[in-house]
Amino acid sequence: MPEESATRLVEYLKKEAGEYLRGAIHYSADEYVTLYLRDDVATLYSAEKMEELAAYYRQETSNQSSREPFNLGNNHCTVNFYDDAILFHFTQGDELGTVITLEPEAGRNIIGFITECLKQLHHNSPQEISEAPRWLGE
Repeated sequence: MPEESATRLVEYLKKEAGEYLRGAIHYSADEYVTLYLRDDVATLYSAEKMEELAAYYRQETSNQSSREPFNLGNNHCTVNFYDDAILFHFTQGDELGTVITLEPEAGRNIIGFITECLKQLHHNSPQEISEAPRWLGE
């Protein structure tokens, strides 16, 4: 992800999520970039663990593209609620993705947050949303 795009995305995330933002990474087929990691969260993950997480989400992206039990259109984002975080996994094809984590308290207004993240990724990263959902708008 170009640095300017990453900066705009992180600025948006900080503005919208504030203190609830835990972290954001972007991955491609062969690398990952930490866009943002809050200090207390950074102490929890070594470089090796971060690479392991990126590999896990690469595999998840690959698995998602082969699972289409319903004809609902493209799956733009998966959301997982854990005890300690809400995790958003935005995918683009088989090779690009962005993972954003928030504190569980940030769970209010989730659809608005996902929509705005999709707009940011669509307009400010190589992770273009090729078939944007009609509710995304311009």
